[in-house]
Amino acid sequence: MNVSIEQMAEELKKYQEFRIVYHIRPDGDCIGSSFALALALKSIGARCEVVGRDEVPPVHRFMTDRVVPDVLTNPVYIAVDAVSPYRTGNFQNEHFTFCIDHHRDNSIEADYKYVEPDCGACSEIILKLIKAMGIMVTKDIADFLYTALVTDTMCFRTSDTSIQSFETAAELARCGADIYNIGRRNMFIKSAGRLKIEQILRDSFHFTCDNRILTGIITLDDLKRADILDSELEGINSLVEQIEGVRIGVTVRELPDGRTRCSMRTNGNISADKICAVHGGGGHLHAACCELDTDPVEARRIMEETCRGFLE
Repeated sequence: MNVSIEQMAEELKKYQEFRIVYHIRPDGDCIGSSFALALALKSIGARCEVVGRDEVPPVHRFMTDRVVPDVLTNPVYIAVDAVSPYRTGNFQNEHFTFCIDHHRDNSIEADYKYVEPDCGACSEIILKLIKAMGIMVTKDIADFLYTALVTDTMCFRTSDTSIQSFETAAELARCGADIYNIGRRNMFIKSAGRLKIEQILRDSFHFTCDNRILTGIITLDDLKRADILDSELEGINSLVEQIEGVRIGVTVRELPDGRTRCSMRTNGNISADKICAVHGGGGHLHAACCELDTDPVEARRIMEETCRGFLE
């Protein structure tokens, strides 16, 4: 059932145990939003743990490792920043009492659901929810929410960045968020492995349709050569949209299970989520993804063909 932020806040107060689930291949938004919500609920006496199929990326562990999970006996489940049951990983068969998200066409069934499509980051919603519950935003909560905001908006550069995004950032700054270090850690500093994998991706670039479609590939062997983990690739998909004249960019990443993840960036009136929906995916207007049961080379061919149809 779709509810308002105020209704969601009132319903959350009725429970004492929460298992908060972030999406597979987690990014800064789902991690920051999930752990901020956990800290907020714990501050009013609830017991919480934050879980996901995949481990928290190393860049965020200096914050998440300080949040001690509670022992739970009969928790209710909250899906945060997950657009579909599949994206909740090994929790997809659980009953979700709550769902909080900012993606289009969210397909998770929940007793109480709040979706604000295409807002800059899920953390914008979490902040509103925490305030609606009358909970004070501590510095730790603000740090998590600002991490989520700055990573999902690519430092306020995505098309979903709005007035609300900047108002959220200002409020979090007033609450003590470490603006400088969080921005620097997530958007500026890069490891040697990250620099190497970015070059490998650039070397794989393939242009079609008069250079309006660009695809790049990252294989498992590439990750080994660069000595970098898949969880350290957050934001790398933006490389395909940095070249002038490109209308559709796709980063094709080989997955350990033999499938490929195709992350898409578009601009103008070209809808990334509609293109990815052809292959069972989804997301936002200018940023979406899908997964294909094939190798990276064939996935590139399929995505170029699909994108060509929408471009024409």
